[in-house]
Amino acid sequence: MLLLGARSGLQRPHPWQRLRSPSDCLPRSPEVVLGLVTDLAEVFRLGTAKAEENLAFCRHLSAHHYADKPFQILVSDMQRHVDCTTCANCCRHSVVSVNKPEIEDIAWHLGITPEAVTHIYTVPDPDAPASRTLSSSGEGCVFLDGNLCMIYEARPKTCRDFPNVAVGTHSLGGRLSSLARWAALCPILYNALEGYKHLTGYHPHPGRALVGSGDATDIRG
Repeated sequence: MLLLGARSGLQRPHPWQRLRSPSDCLPRSPEVVLGLVTDLAEVFRLGTAKAEENLAFCRHLSAHHYADKPFQILVSDMQRHVDCTTCANCCRHSVVSVNKPEIEDIAWHLGITPEAVTHIYTVPDPDAPASRTLSSSGEGCVFLDGNLCMIYEARPKTCRDFPNVAVGTHSLGGRLSSLARWAALCPILYNALEGYKHLTGYHPHPGRALVGSGDATDIRG
């Protein structure tokens, strides 16, 4: 079976203006891009160490009513500089719900019946037994082969949309804290948060950073 490793279509970068207020678009900053951290061990180390700082930053954004769009644009730009096929942590740590049309798409892609897909590749959702999620193990999603998705062209919407911050498609709202928790696993989100701190002039409160234990965390998307 052909393994498809290309990432989904990314948002076209928007012209960025100088950030004069929280609602303005962000300037393109070569310094932010050049400082990318893509080594997964380092992303995990730094993201874990900055867990408390990142949550405080997200509370700061909410308290000061920063608009979603500038951060969404920054994430989109980071996606252009990070190769997801060298990571696949979202495939290892997410719980992926699937609906009937998505099961049918997977079945068509694999050349089997929807009933077979449901029986072999899904399990009841523990939070909603009437729904189904893709099976997973300690190695990640049942369809993950190395760092590549065996059903890439038929992957569910949850997978297509990750990290769910495309411009104009999702309101971040209370999800900022969830995104902050993903920072230790996802290079895109780690670098976007660090870049946004830089561009907004955010400075963490002394002593707020938390040094992590290094243990892996199963973060459900």
